[in-house]
Amino acid sequence: MAVFVRKRGTKMVKAEHVNPFILSVCTVVKDVCKMDLKIGKPGVKKEEYPDDASIIELGIVGGLSGKVILNMEHPAALEIISKMMMQPVNTIDEIGQSAISELGNMIAGNAATVFASNNILIDITPPGYYDGSSYQGQGNQMLSIPFCSDAGSISVDIFIAE
Repeated sequence: MAVFVRKRGTKMVKAEHVNPFILSVCTVVKDVCKMDLKIGKPGVKKEEYPDDASIIELGIVGGLSGKVILNMEHPAALEIISKMMMQPVNTIDEIGQSAISELGNMIAGNAATVFASNNILIDITPPGYYDGSSYQGQGNQMLSIPFCSDAGSISVDIFIAE
């Protein structure tokens, strides 16, 4: 598979390490939330998020190590939680955080299955939910794959330490 182009000073990320997450996000969001996502142009970004972002962080261990972050605009997160809970949701409380964290688990589990079919065995750490104002990242350079939906923007930000 192709290797993503890198910006000066950043490591390359192999497409075979990213594509399972792209596929999983599109599949799980479509199946669970009945939402279509349009994939945007990938880019490299620093691990920083706006205060009103809803963030799910998942660690990767095993054959690969690093992290995957699902970054959602607040309206997109509310729409996803509403669809998962099958009722309108106006705020992200503990139940909403649990629901959207479970979406992260589903995406990561689906991706882990794709990796396993390619003989890369990984485990995923339990998800952590954060709003952008409370997220304390490590300042990694991450490959960010943006998606847009009728509910708002979502991105999958991936850091693989090789």
